[in-house]
Amino acid sequence: MRFPPLVILLLIAVVLALPARAQQKPLTQDQVQGLVREGLGDETGAKAIEQRGIDFAPAEDFLQSLKAAGASEAFLKALRAAKHPQPTGAAPKKPLNQVQVFALLVGEVPSHRVTMLVQERGIDFEPTDDYLQEVRLAGGEDELITALQSAKVTKPVTVDAAAQARQAKVRQHVARGAELAKKGQYAEAEQEYRAALLFDSQNADLYVSLADILFWQNKWDEAESAGREALRLNPNDDTAHIELGLALGHKGDWDGEIAEEREALRLNPNSDRAHNILGLALQDKGDLDGAIAEYREALRLNPNDYSAHANLGFALGHKGDLDGAIAEFREVLRLYPTVVQSYVNLGVALQDKGDLDGAIAEYREALRLNPNYAEAHANLGFALGSKGDADGEIAEYRQALRLNPNNDVAHYNLGRALANKGDLDGAIAEEREALRLNPNNDLAHYVLGRALEKKGDWDGAIPEYREALRLNPNNDLAHYNLGCALGSKGDWDGEIAEEREALRLNPKSEGAHLNLGLALGQKGDWDGMITEEREALRLNPNNDLAHAGLGVALEVKGDRRGALEEFRAAYMLNPKNAKYKYNYDRLLRQVNP
Repeated sequence: MRFPPLVILLLIAVVLALPARAQQKPLTQDQVQGLVREGLGDETGAKAIEQRGIDFAPAEDFLQSLKAAGASEAFLKALRAAKHPQPTGAAPKKPLNQVQVFALLVGEVPSHRVTMLVQERGIDFEPTDDYLQEVRLAGGEDELITALQSAKVTKPVTVDAAAQARQAKVRQHVARGAELAKKGQYAEAEQEYRAALLFDSQNADLYVSLADILFWQNKWDEAESAGREALRLNPNDDTAHIELGLALGHKGDWDGEIAEEREALRLNPNSDRAHNILGLALQDKGDLDGAIAEYREALRLNPNDYSAHANLGFALGHKGDLDGAIAEFREVLRLYPTVVQSYVNLGVALQDKGDLDGAIAEYREALRLNPNYAEAHANLGFALGSKGDADGEIAEYRQALRLNPNNDVAHYNLGRALANKGDLDGAIAEEREALRLNPNNDLAHYVLGRALEKKGDWDGAIPEYREALRLNPNNDLAHYNLGCALGSKGDWDGEIAEEREALRLNPKSEGAHLNLGLALGQKGDWDGMITEEREALRLNPNNDLAHAGLGVALEVKGDRRGALEEFRAAYMLNPKNAKYKYNYDRLLRQVNP
């Protein structure tokens, strides 16, 4: 039952006034959260914690979630100091050593999370100024440096001088490797970690870090081997399961990845990174609902995980929830307003929602932050083209290709834009370049076919349409245009077959109905022609070609008055067509001699 704040306050006052023998049981985790929700995450709540104690060990993640919900420092301090029972048979986790701190940073554990682990577990060494500087170079933030300086130090009972010397060598290589990894120099970082393993070949943490370094070099097989070796040495290392899962997923083994991430979560249910990566694996398998649930759980554990926000945004977008996607991408930008890709992601979501002006603004902001971001130029070009700014569209595609000449999609889009402007030779050159880079770009084959067709090269157009359809048999426009090309070559049966397939895929294609009718007329099927031209006109009553075609068929069938009306309609829609006027005048004289 949820009590109003005044009632809660009275209850706590009673608790504080009771004699020791009448004290209530220690507070549970849910009860502590309830205090904060009711506005008692202050000194009043702190006193209740001091009096009653707690029945759980508060993880630093939990403390941070309370802080985000409004708990005061006094409240959090009382929780940290409160006595709590040690789980039966559970051995406390060992303090972190020097190598483990680096391994966590290299393994993409956020500096904030490493800080929490240092605060929870302590460390087994005295951090020197040199060590702290190495941690900073490896990506450790000020919060972590402060935590290391104030951490509880529990040194090993016995000290082996030889082992200590080896560990000094290991730390030297690991620190250097972590610094190189932070800079993106992964090949050099790999060398440092392999050198560290020469001094400590049984260190699971080193293999975990090596797996991550190999992952970033796309060495999936080697990353898998390093992950498996880490787990051989320490089967309960949740981070090793995460790294192994990542390697398996990038090798296409999504089931294996899912199994590893689930095992990581069995070992550490509060790993937001494992939830996030499990979500990616489920999304790759097509389970969007499962992926969304994992991303949401990752964000419950770590509301500031920008990667989980971005992944959730993509998943919601795929589900058609564009408002949800936009909200997540905006949250990414609130957390990290300088991440250029996030502006592009938001722009795409806005564009999909039909907000072209909003999308253009986001792409321009991305380019303000990084004028050399090719993807932003390409996306801006597409948005400008959708707004009717053909010149702006072409300029942006050219800029994108200046920055990345190997972007086949940008070449395709530039070719399409040039074709729309009437520059057929330019369009053909761009589509051929797109296909040199990616022969399986079905849209480039299609646009190349269109450009060749407009230049009257039917023999060149037909193979391009066929190749586009081999790659994507469901492209109704390619079937439609292939039909037109075949008809222009006199292959009426081929045209009929293609237009029928186009209509199977898109029954509302007025052009396919029109051309199918004309092809049927060429074969002498006048009734079929009449049916198709009438359907084309039902879809678009202002199609002058369909009116004219219907007029031809009706005249052949002996319906001169019906034909006269159709030629009149065609002429009224297109007065500049001399044939329409001629046929109208001719039939008018016949009907009214």
